[in-house]
Amino acid sequence: MNHIRIASEKDHDQITNLRLTEFSRSKDFKLLKPELLKWNEIDDDNNVIEVLHKENEIIGTIRVIPVFNKKKAAHVLECDLPVKISFPALVFNSAVTKNSYQGIGLNQILRYYCLIAAKDHDINTVMSPIYQKATRINFMKKLGYHCHPLAHSWQTKLLPNSPRELAVLNGNQFSNAIKIIEKSIPQLIKKYPWYGVPITF
Repeated sequence: MNHIRIASEKDHDQITNLRLTEFSRSKDFKLLKPELLKWNEIDDDNNVIEVLHKENEIIGTIRVIPVFNKKKAAHVLECDLPVKISFPALVFNSAVTKNSYQGIGLNQILRYYCLIAAKDHDINTVMSPIYQKATRINFMKKLGYHCHPLAHSWQTKLLPNSPRELAVLNGNQFSNAIKIIEKSIPQLIKKYPWYGVPITF
């Protein structure tokens, strides 16, 4: 059964391997510190969402971190916030899709379930660090994200090939973004339903 769920303990190694493999081959950046991609206490303390294909192959994942103030947000994002943020907020990071499944909308469907959870939990903003030439950036802008250049970033695990930015989606755009994704990938949503406990913050 194909489905999407919160990662279980037995999936930690597979998620680590997926991150290391796909981050190493990315055209958006050079991976400098692969050890920082291994499953760690940040993953333990937050929601890591995974796409499972035929029950046991993890083909996509994203991490969702709630932040409640500017200091915590800057710590998680490893940058000064370039724009005023309304809290509580979520940071989406460590997003990765297996190479053979890229381009079909798996990042969209992960974002879809996260946005539904954000809406249900009265989250005011979601944020994603992104690179200016990332392939997903145009669709994110279609969803209503605004991308802001960073004046000061201290992220060290990746060497970007284009400037690092912060993509921000305000809460008043959540419902519309959810509808856009539903129209964009209806068959994928049907193919990969949510399974198990819901996302909570």
